[in-house]
Amino acid sequence: NYKLIARIVEEEGGSLIAVHGRTKEQRYAGNADWDAIAEVKSLVKIPVIGSGDVKTVADIDRMKAHTNVDAVMIGRGAIPNPWIFARLDREQVPPELVKETIRKHLARSVEFYGDEDGSRLFRKNAVQYVMMNHLTRDERKEILKSRPSAEFLELLEKIYDSPIMQA
Repeated sequence: NYKLIARIVEEEGGSLIAVHGRTKEQRYAGNADWDAIAEVKSLVKIPVIGSGDVKTVADIDRMKAHTNVDAVMIGRGAIPNPWIFARLDREQVPPELVKETIRKHLARSVEFYGDEDGSRLFRKNAVQYVMMNHLTRDERKEILKSRPSAEFLELLEKIYDSPIMQA
């Protein structure tokens, strides 16, 4: 089906095709099928963008080598690591920059949604930002509690001042 769709897109004048290597049935489970992406790339002359299972800089390079795509699209892999677009893996980003990014993201969320909704909606992103910082279970639970933005910023300072974050 995807091969037919790719041909139709090209024949009807499409200027590029973006292919996610997962089926609707898979949803977020299983591995993206990079072979299917490579098949689409081999069938058409227009640019192909590949997506699926890209979380690191090495994943970008592996996908390009495996599929020969013209570009790589990153989705959920960028949530905990927006720096991937600068070709930085998460562990290369200094904790101080992560903290500053969290502050800016929270401020924009509060500005757009108001303090209560902005703070509540931001929690899931906050956990993603700090998930790789070896927090204790209690610290992760604290992040997920609903609180005004000022209280969250106090918690953020406490977490980032802890000895584990200084290491």
